[in-house]
Amino acid sequence: MKIFFPIGSFYPAQIGGPDNTMYWQAKALFKRGHEICVATTDDGIGNTLPTDTWLDTDYGRVIYVKTAIHYAPVKLLLASLKPLWRCDIVHLSVMYFPISWLLAPLAILLGKKIVWTPHGELDPDAMIYSKGRKQVVLRLIRLMRKWVVFNSTCDAETGYLRDHFGPDVRVVQLPCFMELPPKLDHIAGNYWLFVGRIHPKKAVERLIEALPLVRTKKRLKIIGDHHNEYGDQLIALATRLGVIDQIDFLGHKRGSDKYQLMADAYCLIMPSHTENFGIVVIEALSQGTPAIASFGTPWQILSDRQAGFWSSNEVGPLAETLNQMADLDEKTYETYRSNAATLVEEFDIEKSIYKWEAVYRQLLDQQVPVGI
Repeated sequence: MKIFFPIGSFYPAQIGGPDNTMYWQAKALFKRGHEICVATTDDGIGNTLPTDTWLDTDYGRVIYVKTAIHYAPVKLLLASLKPLWRCDIVHLSVMYFPISWLLAPLAILLGKKIVWTPHGELDPDAMIYSKGRKQVVLRLIRLMRKWVVFNSTCDAETGYLRDHFGPDVRVVQLPCFMELPPKLDHIAGNYWLFVGRIHPKKAVERLIEALPLVRTKKRLKIIGDHHNEYGDQLIALATRLGVIDQIDFLGHKRGSDKYQLMADAYCLIMPSHTENFGIVVIEALSQGTPAIASFGTPWQILSDRQAGFWSSNEVGPLAETLNQMADLDEKTYETYRSNAATLVEEFDIEKSIYKWEAVYRQLLDQQVPVGI
């Protein structure tokens, strides 16, 4: 199959989750012998790769187009025309970046099969920003909906797609898969860990407010760039509650530094108001570290498999969940770590890429894809 991935930013950029998830998907498909093309901007890659030229990589043929204004990707559009003409399937990412809604009608005219992954952009918390502009784009997409198969990562996102595009819209629901990092040696650090963007959506203040209510006074380590207004508010809150000396704001971490902190943590906590997935949970599980994720995330499986807890992110219930986790006896806790390492295998892209192959093949065979 010939599959084309046009996207606003892409690995090695680390601007957002799709930079990695779509890279892992393209790489796994290429490894399976499919013809993969990726067209993207040079945002976030620095001087690591040549721009404006097609590169042969272990994730297909890729071009990083030098782009002065991210939301005016004229050169990227031009670079996308030839791979769009040649491909069997175009897999679009996010809803509002112009390359997606500009290429979609061209793909329809050319008779191409279209898969479109919102990557959380229909989440109500995301919809409150630039609402007018987004509604215009969504109206355009509604006109094309019958030619598109949308990809959601969870029940909530499937619901958002049907709310916006109608109850009969075609949706294939598959979680994010990732290339699992090497499992590092675990040196028990006995601390809670938060990893993510420091943004109000992540509800980090709920976690800080819960700390005084937790009987076991473990440290809280926070990974993420906290040098913003919300980060300042978190520091002020921790100071006011008298727990600032219990918290380490570590800033941005990546690679082995991040994974070692995950490996050594007692538990990862993702208290977000909403998440369409939450790749950091998989990263923690890959290190055998249990996780606590809020009801606003699609991680009930943590409780079902005893690899962590699915919890309310209200302060009182969250504190009680932390107490439950902290009160596990040593044998039970080790069982949770073992269960975490087992569960993460289900999200290994190498073992799960056949699910995407099945979706693409059924599209080409004019069938309704699996998972709808």
